Order: sequence, then structure tokens, then C-alpha cells
Amino acid sequence: MVTHPNPSYYSEMNHEIELKLRLNPRELPLLEQVLANHQFVVEPTLQLLNRYFDTPVMALSQGGAALRIRQQKVLGQEQAQIIQTLKTRGSSAGGLHQRMEWDWSLSEVELNLDLIKNSDAKEHLSPELNLTTIGALFTTDFQRKMWLYTQGETVIEMVLDQGKVSTEEHSIDLLELELELKSGDAEVLFKLANTLAQQCPVLMSDISKAERGYGLLARSQAYQGIKKDWQDKLPVFDEQQDVISVFQTYFSYQLSVWQRSLEAALWDGEQQRFSAVRSHIMQLQNLLTLFSSIDCLVEVQLLQRQLQQAADAEMDISLIWGQITLGCGHLLFQLANDGAVFKMSSQEILALRAHVEQLKMGLS
Repeated sequence: MVTHPNPSYYSEMNHEIELKLRLNPRELPLLEQVLANHQFVVEPTLQLLNRYFDTPVMALSQGGAALRIRQQKVLGQEQAQIIQTLKTRGSSAGGLHQRMEWDWSLSEVELNLDLIKNSDAKEHLSPELNLTTIGALFTTDFQRKMWLYTQGETVIEMVLDQGKVSTEEHSIDLLELELELKSGDAEVLFKLANTLAQQCPVLMSDISKAERGYGLLARSQAYQGIKKDWQDKLPVFDEQQDVISVFQTYFSYQLSVWQRSLEAALWDGEQQRFSAVRSHIMQLQNLLTLFSSIDCLVEVQLLQRQLQQAADAEMDISLIWGQITLGCGHLLFQLANDGAVFKMSSQEILALRAHVEQLKMGLS
């Protein structure tokens, strides 16, 4: 978060690592009690109003970017801080987000495209993008409660956002908890999230506030052509990929579609998604079995047991869901950042590739 008050040309680029957790409103009192019990450092509550911008053909969204202007102030105070932010495509594994972000402090609520043109941010956007066609599309208006957690050199910021996402025609409620690594060890981030998930039913989510806004736009006649970023994007299998990369690609895909199906069924009233939820659980189990030679056996075996519990459980938010999604996300994070060791012969790896090709055909 940028706190520099002036001038409008001030900017900062960050590499953001965060976990996003969604919860049912009825669990909010329990979550707040859990947070209070841990005696985290309480930060001032903020009021935030965000305006999101894009071109008429959604060129920013299609390129994996999001542009907004945020007005934020401490609750009960008049003076507001105004920040223009550009986020570009990074990686997202079932709720763990790693991406690039540029922040510019502004003196007024007016989009300043020169800040993008005159920074290295433009190198992360399509050269065909016509910035002059960008306009406001939707807003997010919410209250943010904040806590800080410190362990040694590691600092984690927790924010609880509650409010609404709105277009001119539609609005939906917003309630999510985000844990962002400000400095230090990402393993502490996962441990803290899992501690919370053991005490309060949450679900790891990879749907951003911006995507929820685009989803609302898609309900309007003028934007019927909009598709959510994840839809119809099956994993791409490259014959030159190493085995770990193949696992990451397919496991991340299955984790994402499982979580999204579960969210749609539980929160959006799409009861028909429950059959898809169970199907994706089975696919995750199959993937863990296929790739069980990865040298993370303790965690893989635990996930297999938890997934079986999920397959047998009633379709409702419970403690098991958050622990499973966090465990799956943690496994992907370890593979992406630490690598893994295989205990496999060349023949076994060839056979594994054949299995993956069959899996790919099954997903098509």
C-alpha cells in the first residue's frame, strides 16, 4: 500500500503475494472472534471506493490487467488518499496470487494515463492497446478492517473487506479476507491462513474484485460477449514441458475450476454445479495419484485423505474445504518456488507423460 501523500507523479511498483479467502456472511462473527483471540495488531478501519476502467472491448481484462482509481480514508475522517493502480498478469494458483502492481498517488479523482505511458508499466501491456478509449465500468465500495501479524522477520497484513460490487444495472455483496505477505517468509503466510481455516469455515478463492465486476457487466445486454477469464481455457500441454511443470499446469487448472464450481453452487445458487464439484475432486485425486512420486509425499498423502473426506461430505461450507484448498495451493507454491525431486526412472516418466496425455483428452 502506498502512503506517500504527494505529488501525483509519485509511483511505486510491487511484487504482490497474497491469499484470498471467501466466507459466508453468517460466519463473520466467528471470524472476527478468531481474529480477536489471536491478539493481532489492529490497524485503523478504512472506507474504500474503487472505480475500475477498461476499453469498450475489455482489452485490459483480456490481457490480464486491471486498472483502478481508489479513494481511501480512515473511517470517520474527511481527508482521503487517492491512488491509481495498474495490476498486470502474474500467476494465480487457486487463490494464491503473485503479480506485478504499480501505484501512483493522485491529487484528484481523475485517470492519468500519462503515468502509465511514462513508466515501465507500459512494457507489460499490449502494444496494440489504445489507452485513449479507456473509461469507467464498475465500482467496488467497501469497509476494510485491518490487522498486522509479525513473526520474526515476517510481516503479514490481513484485511477483511465487506461491501458491494456495482455496475449501473446490478450489484452483489462482497465479503472476503485477504492475507498479504509484506515481508519475510511465504511459508508463514500459509501457516497463518491454515490456522484461521481450522477455526472458521473459509474457502480459498482466485476470483478478484475486478473479475466479480466484469461478471456483473456480463449480465447487461451491452456486454453479453464478456466471458470470465477462466472459462473455456483448458490446460495447454507442451511436449517439452518437464514433469513438474505438467503437474502444476493441470493441478492448478483443476483446483481453480473446482473452487469456482463450489463458489457458484454455494453462493450463487447454481445447484447444478454440485455434480461438477465432485467430478473435479476426483480429478484432483487422480492427479495426486499420478504424480505421487514428487518428493512431497507427506503433504500429498494428507491432501489425498482430505479430498476423500470432501468427496464424502455434504455440499456445504465447513472447516475441511478451507484446509483442502489451502493445502493444494501450498503444494503448488512449493513446486513453483522450491522445485521438487523425482524418484522416477526415464521409463516411468515416459509412462507418466502418456497418462497425462490421456488426462488431457479426458478434459477436452
